[in-house]
This record gives sequence, C-alpha cells and structure tokens, in this order.
Amino acid sequence: MLYSKLGSIPKPETDGTEGWIEVPDAPECPEGKEVVWWGSEWVIRDPKPQDRAGYQWNWNHGNKAWVECTYPVTATEEIIVEVVTADSIAADSIGADSV
Repeated sequence: MLYSKLGSIPKPETDGTEGWIEVPDAPECPEGKEVVWWGSEWVIRDPKPQDRAGYQWNWNHGNKAWVECTYPVTATEEIIVEVVTADSIAADSIGADSV
C-alpha cells in the first residue's frame, strides 16, 4: 500500500504527521503509455508529444488529453547604455563653472 498527503506523489511510508491517506499501487502500464499520479489519482496516458516552436503541450486532466497551447511570450527588457567619453562632451561644458 502507498500513502499520499494533500495529493502528493504516493510513497510507501508517511512521515508520521496527520493527513496521510492510503492509495492503491500504480496500475500496470501498457506498452507505449505512461502512468502518472495526477489530481490524486493514477492516470494512464500517452507520453507528452514533442513541443514545437511557439507551442507547448499541456495536460488537461478534465478531458484526460494533451492539449497544444501557444507558448506564453514574455516581454523582453531592452537595456540602453550610453557611453560618455571626454571627446563626446562639449569643450565649453568642461570646467566652465570651475574657473
């Protein structure tokens, strides 16, 4: 027998705290499939399909199927660096107030 707490991946023993429940052993896995613990139950499913550029496969537990979704794009921050050298500063602004 295996034990799970709050939907955690089942393991053969608890840590002695309260809240652990007994769960059945994982079922036999047919060839070409995988067995995963998902949503507090064992699921036999096809392996995740290969992602392609701009898309990723996500598991939809309600439909028990892989769903291809657009990959989220995050904004990139453009960093602008201005290099100031002595040659780029006007000669009349250097030390004009210090004399």
